[in-house]
Amino acid sequence: MKHILMMAGITAALLVNAALAASQEVNPDSTALADIAAEKPKRVPRVPWLTDESWSDILDRAHTAGQPVLIDFTATWCGPCKLLDVMVFTEKPVINELAGVVTMQVDIDKPEYLQLKTDFAIEVVPTVIWCDQRGQEIDRFTGYVSSSQFLDIVKGWRGNRTIDRVLGERQSASPQDPSMLLDVARRQAERGKDREADVLYRRLMNLRHEADPRLVARGMLGLAELEHRFGRDDEARHLAARVAALYIGEDLAADVADYRNEGVLEAALFQESIGDTLGMLTTFRTLAEADHRNALALHGYARAAVRTGIDLVPATRSALRGVVYSDNDPDVIHTLAACYYWRGMYGKAIKWQKKAVAAAPHQELYRTRLKEYEDAKAADPHGMRGPPSRY
Repeated sequence: MKHILMMAGITAALLVNAALAASQEVNPDSTALADIAAEKPKRVPRVPWLTDESWSDILDRAHTAGQPVLIDFTATWCGPCKLLDVMVFTEKPVINELAGVVTMQVDIDKPEYLQLKTDFAIEVVPTVIWCDQRGQEIDRFTGYVSSSQFLDIVKGWRGNRTIDRVLGERQSASPQDPSMLLDVARRQAERGKDREADVLYRRLMNLRHEADPRLVARGMLGLAELEHRFGRDDEARHLAARVAALYIGEDLAADVADYRNEGVLEAALFQESIGDTLGMLTTFRTLAEADHRNALALHGYARAAVRTGIDLVPATRSALRGVVYSDNDPDVIHTLAACYYWRGMYGKAIKWQKKAVAAAPHQELYRTRLKEYEDAKAADPHGMRGPPSRY
């Protein structure tokens, strides 16, 4: 009799859990989203990118106005691209400097830009290219740069001076300047001259006691990137963790907190790029807890939770906030759907994944994931067994 009662109790508990799961499936996130949206500040100004025009239309604009062209090759899934968007392309001095320039932003995954991507030999994103009014390339850089670095680069371009020329002048004038060492080392690494870059980064480290800590931290991250290229991933992980700790450990005034966020995000994105998911989780989570309005940190924390299976419940809340603060970025929506999927909440996963597909129909991955979620729900309607496999 006791055995029968115990089995009945277990059955009842399972039914209650199934009912709760079902109720979670149908309850919308609208209340949570409304609460988050209510606290969100007004949208900040950004560089007025042209995002849906053909290359021929861009050239017509440039020729008619007699203006140079700046092309930002990007992708919805690219972390450093989004860091540029948030930390550089929203800065008023940057926006002002690009006045009188035809600014084009190209999603490399859109089929209509495949030929342009090929013509400019784009291998990594972000890649930023400066062209004359005829569309002829003058210069380029890849990867993330700070707003001050970006301004120096654009001012040089507008003065008909390439990055290499400007750096050469700075190196001749001040061969031991820490800022110059950092910029030249980064340029060498960008061009695959890793040994030369390594020497310059280590010269910067030798000046760490007299240099700006921000320059030292960036130099340390540059060394981490080289260690990864050299196949020394343990050392790369260690250096990246030190960089994150340097930024997080500082007691910063409000007016310089942005540089902390920028540095922590750079470290976290590097940890992600080398597959250090636990380091990535720790770094993104720390920043998300310190700044609950930082869309990149909120999204990064949720991505790390999906990859590790850790913190999925708080990470789901983080992803919801990220959707609002990123203005419905399709990649953040895609991550929110994944959070629900790995919690067995297939209905919500499908709902959000459909929104990601609608926002970026050119992304095949989004459609693939939607099919997986629909198949999982068909096989396990109440999410009792859990997701069938981890990506």
